[in-house]
Amino acid sequence: MEYLQDLEFTNIIWVFILPLILMFIDIITGYINAWKNKEISSSKMRDGIGKKCAELVYILLGVLFKLAFGIDAIMYFLVIYICYMELNSIAENCDKLGFRLPEGIKEKLNNVNKEDK
Repeated sequence: MEYLQDLEFTNIIWVFILPLILMFIDIITGYINAWKNKEISSSKMRDGIGKKCAELVYILLGVLFKLAFGIDAIMYFLVIYICYMELNSIAENCDKLGFRLPEGIKEKLNNVNKEDK
């Protein structure tokens, strides 16, 4: 476990790793949800993967702004926003799978259906 002590979360590599982990979890929970509801669709999966690629392009643009102009704020804003979107999607997928969210959290999410209230 000594390698965990050397792990630095301030390293720029986490700008890519954290969103990729969240994207992977979102894809898995979305696929399980589609499988459970017998709604697996290759066109929906292609659209979803395309959106994930676009999110990675935004992260790359943020890193380019950091490296070219020394502007960290754009990169961090984009990464935080993408992580927020992924966490929202994961929470929504888990809610659909039966892992209910507390009502207080559910009300704060943008994706709450009006009939759920």
